[in-house]
Amino acid sequence: MGDHVKTAKEISEEILEITGKALLSNDFDSFEPCFRIPHFISSSEDKATINTREEMRAMFGKLVEYYTLNRVTELVRIIEVSEYRTPTRIEATHITHVMSGNQRLGDSFPCYSILEFIDGHWQVINSQYAVDANTTVGYALTSKPLKPSEEQTEIRNTK
Repeated sequence: MGDHVKTAKEISEEILEITGKALLSNDFDSFEPCFRIPHFISSSEDKATINTREEMRAMFGKLVEYYTLNRVTELVRIIEVSEYRTPTRIEATHITHVMSGNQRLGDSFPCYSILEFIDGHWQVINSQYAVDANTTVGYALTSKPLKPSEEQTEIRNTK
């Protein structure tokens, strides 16, 4: 018997499984290899190209922050279509349900991804999410980095 050649759906599901677990456990080291840099990412309201590992880590951090603030416990992501376009390129769509316990947070939303086989493994090179600026990737794309307040209280010695 020959080696099993993975279907496009199997490959897409593996990437979703790895990235979902990594986001919910704040595990950047597992998350990062699933994406090619540069990486194009967009939401309904914004877009960006991630050009460095530091930019990828910042985006990851904003996503983890969103999931923590919203008490997300599970990402249910269901592949709708995943097809080889060439032997080294897959185009896929999936629907995401963001869960907190047994409650879904907001409406489910679609995502379109392009994966390429690069240096011996599959990586997402392009991700497009149909979300607004308040939801997951939309939040991460539009949120400002957290920084200390401009008005800090000064402690003085009054003796």
